[in-house]
Amino acid sequence: MSALVPFSQATKVERLDSHTYKVNLIDSYCIGTVPNGGYSASCLLEAARLHLTSKHQKDAMTSHFQFLNRTEVGPAIIAISDVKPGRQFSMLHLSLYQRGLLDRAPWITIGTSRIEITAYLTMTDLSKEQGLTLPTIWSLSSKTAAPDFPLLKTKKQDDHWREIDLGSSGAFGTYARVLDNCHFYFPKRGQEHQSVIDLWMRFKIPSEGFTNSSLGLVSDAFPYVVEAFRPPPGSKTNKPFKADEMFWYPTIVMSLELKRSLPEGTGIEWLRLRMQSKEIRNGRLDLEVVITSEKGELIGVSNQVNLILGSERNTGGRENGKI
Repeated sequence: MSALVPFSQATKVERLDSHTYKVNLIDSYCIGTVPNGGYSASCLLEAARLHLTSKHQKDAMTSHFQFLNRTEVGPAIIAISDVKPGRQFSMLHLSLYQRGLLDRAPWITIGTSRIEITAYLTMTDLSKEQGLTLPTIWSLSSKTAAPDFPLLKTKKQDDHWREIDLGSSGAFGTYARVLDNCHFYFPKRGQEHQSVIDLWMRFKIPSEGFTNSSLGLVSDAFPYVVEAFRPPPGSKTNKPFKADEMFWYPTIVMSLELKRSLPEGTGIEWLRLRMQSKEIRNGRLDLEVVITSEKGELIGVSNQVNLILGSERNTGGRENGKI
């Protein structure tokens, strides 16, 4: 495994002019040859935060990302349009471009540069949010007790949760390098159902915490519901697919609603995720991701649509770069 790159550095945004920003998508946040979609979305969230810092509208209350083409490692330009500026809410349209980039305005080359991701974000300041608040019966219930967080960090494991290495030395090998950046903890007795995944996660770099911008990465951190159906190694059955068949789960569209703003700078150390697919059909899956804090507070809800493709579609040629 190569040296870890802090997430804050991997999503560092440079302002080029009033509505144009530059980022550099790095290899250690890739799936195969393609930067993870959630990581790329986090770069857009960070650009939007920087864009409206002066208006004190740093929180992306709602986000909608459309992944048009495969991104690639290297520089990218993010163009922002103020669709509807407002005192309480502002609507932004963002486009991430690659290929044919220029070192001066207009920053992109018409006919050569390509939009890889487009997004609409509703920006606000959640600390100033006021209005009717009512209780509901919803809770993220589980048959598995909450972990002993200090014990998990010592590698001794607690009675209910255990860390599984998913990175370069683990289940996915060097293919899913983005997983190298976090610790992932799963119920010792297994998931309650194949189509539901419960986990806790934290960054491997101790000084890194989860902030609002990182929630793009978090939402798309583990779109691997299909893997729960994989036959065990050495199995002679090919149902529902071969044990050694490798898949790529590209995100086509992803939405995120932020319920609570995470602290700027330090962020928080632990997040719990519950991912559930309602139907996996014809090479496509839906995924709902519920994100909560160590205290059980609801942080955000994400919904996305992913394709199920052979891994060769990820690592193949890039003549047109399309999914």
